[in-house]
Amino acid sequence: MRINLGNARYLVLLTTALAAVAMGRGWARSSGGDENLKWQPTHAVMRPADYAGSAACAHCHRAIFEKQKTTNMAQAAARAAESRVLIKHPTLSFERGPYTYSLRHEGGRVSYTVSDGRDKITEPVFLVVGAGAVFQTYLIEHDGVYYRAPVNYYSAQGKLGLGEDPATPLPASLEAALGKRLTADGVRDCFRCHSPANVVGDGFDTDRLVPGDTCEVCHGPGAEHVAAMRAGKPRESVIFNPTHLRPEEEVDFCSDCHHSIQEVKKGNLRGVRTVISQSYRLVGSRCWNAADRRSRCSFCHDPHAPLVQETAAYDAKCLGCHATSAGAPASADHPGKPCPVGQRDCAHCHMPKVPVPDSSIVYTDHRIRIAPAGTPYPE
Repeated sequence: MRINLGNARYLVLLTTALAAVAMGRGWARSSGGDENLKWQPTHAVMRPADYAGSAACAHCHRAIFEKQKTTNMAQAAARAAESRVLIKHPTLSFERGPYTYSLRHEGGRVSYTVSDGRDKITEPVFLVVGAGAVFQTYLIEHDGVYYRAPVNYYSAQGKLGLGEDPATPLPASLEAALGKRLTADGVRDCFRCHSPANVVGDGFDTDRLVPGDTCEVCHGPGAEHVAAMRAGKPRESVIFNPTHLRPEEEVDFCSDCHHSIQEVKKGNLRGVRTVISQSYRLVGSRCWNAADRRSRCSFCHDPHAPLVQETAAYDAKCLGCHATSAGAPASADHPGKPCPVGQRDCAHCHMPKVPVPDSSIVYTDHRIRIAPAGTPYPE
């Protein structure tokens, strides 16, 4: 199935495509060096044939491939039957007023049912969005239209919960209770980060579903690179390597999917709601230094490995910049002052956990600072 995104968007994408061709297949030179080509994770796919698929990458990069496929990024979207959450919890339900919402994993498929006690609507779950490390939501198709279920799975509670403002009025009918009807733009907004390889030109191609954020989401289309390497012509290879990005470029690159600074400003977010943007919070840190490669997302987070949850595991990163002995002078290697309190579990004090109002989600605040309990949230 192909979803049309509208004539206006088609013209925008066509113009972008023509400009990309003029620049050389959509790649722009990066400041990282002539050998490095600029790519953005949410770049619209113009030619599906440009993609080789992660399995092709595995021939040369087996260890990285095997590690990356276990990450939450790789599970950013999944076919319902392959969802780790739904395999672990084959039956989930949630009640709100007269309505009961349920998910059932059975016989290699997942069904979503909404009932008002008298009648019910049941549809297969087309796709799950989110790895479930924080939460996971569900997309269904009903009478040719995509819907997002009004319930999410929340890992902190280990169960389904309402995915919208609790003050939202109860649906007036069973049909209205089914979920949020998605526009063409809404579908694209979901998949531009969770399944970007399926956004093709002016539409979304569900017949060749490639769920999740795998190799080519961050490294760009790899068919040309694979062909060159197999032909023994590495100098003709074209592939993007984010390692060469400057700190501010990498922060912008990662925030293409992880709530950019522009999204915060465009959404007019204020107060604790800004915590959803790690990039916005990080660049506001006193220790942020665009000239220091340690001010990169990848300095603390390996994009090829599962996210480390234990705060103490990041101590070595903190002490990579901060002096470890009292009275030690600042230096290029250690520009940060030593902490007078301790040198263990640094992030627990300096990157506090922040709950978002009207939400079950708690974020780690990436604005690194001295944050005594009870102090106001800095914006």
